[in-house]
Amino acid sequence: MSSQPRSRSHDFLKVVRFALIYGPSRAIYKAAGRLRFRPIAMARSTEADIGLVGCGQFAFSTIGYFLQRAFGARVLTCYDVDFTAARSLAAALRVPQVATDADQLLRTPGLRLVYIVSNHASHADYAVHALERGLDVYVEKPIAVTREQLLQLLRAMRASGRRIFAGYNRPFSAAVRTLRERTTASRDAAMSLQCFVSGHRLGPEHWYRRPEEGTRVCGNIGHWLDLFVHLLAWRGLPDRLQISVTWADDSEPDDNVSISIRSDRHDLFSVLLTSRTEPFEGINETINFQLGDTICKIDDFRSMIIWQGPRRTRYRFWPKDVGHRGAILQPFEHRGARDWHEVELSTLLTLHIADMVRQHQRQSSFSFAEQWATVEDALARPTT
Repeated sequence: MSSQPRSRSHDFLKVVRFALIYGPSRAIYKAAGRLRFRPIAMARSTEADIGLVGCGQFAFSTIGYFLQRAFGARVLTCYDVDFTAARSLAAALRVPQVATDADQLLRTPGLRLVYIVSNHASHADYAVHALERGLDVYVEKPIAVTREQLLQLLRAMRASGRRIFAGYNRPFSAAVRTLRERTTASRDAAMSLQCFVSGHRLGPEHWYRRPEEGTRVCGNIGHWLDLFVHLLAWRGLPDRLQISVTWADDSEPDDNVSISIRSDRHDLFSVLLTSRTEPFEGINETINFQLGDTICKIDDFRSMIIWQGPRRTRYRFWPKDVGHRGAILQPFEHRGARDWHEVELSTLLTLHIADMVRQHQRQSSFSFAEQWATVEDALARPTT
């Protein structure tokens, strides 16, 4: 995401480093996504039934990679506002049809499931249209960048009866799933969670900076807010949160920013997003967790240590596992699908904090019960 010019040696070293972190096949996919070549020979699936809305790097090197590993070339059709991106992805990943607009994609015979990997502000609209066409939907994060978008999405979901999945992947990581298996606590136990995130450095021209895209709170920090909600749900959610936001530069309140939360059940959470330089290996994160007698440190989803009394257990994860496979394959692994209500609640919290950042508001209070009640009231009212 950096706009700095890069040398060939820089790019070569990056591919080597990525191969050491993610494994050779994933590194090849990442390079193929940048250069738009076919990464490996792929058998065409006999049950091609997937549509892809958005054909950028993430769609190619992450969505495309895990779908191909699981099913071969199962994507039936793709669309992007940049037709060149759609055509190059189709050629590289053996997608037989390239739609000229989203409506054409949604009308494709045989289509059953749509992955939405477009710009953030368009996620909810595409998802609504896909649900209205009777399709299952996987929406990359965020699922909405405004409250009205969220309401429209939930109305369409309830009216259609179709399945919907979200791309918040940290809960699907091997580290978090292992931690869940190892953690037990009473409903009275309080949780502490701290996340330090070295993110991409984004220039003023980057599309994340557009006002309609939901700020970096929706675009990035929502991952760790969602993880916070997911971990709290293991024990039972609190209701009221006291939220503090501190940023380094008044002109960019959603960047180099720290968010702290205290709950009415004595939970503590903080996330710090720093982006003062471009991380060579991509986003890097350190997570510290404590609940009951369990203390845990996750280092970039490559290693983890769990302490429980005198017992200390070390884990290593190679290739690096930040949960993308489990998240992306939710539509096909029914037992592994995420509790959708967690996503609804984490989205409400994310939208609330995004509004704080837009309004340069440093302190606020948030209630899960009150926020959800207003959503239910709005959904119960007839639309005009």
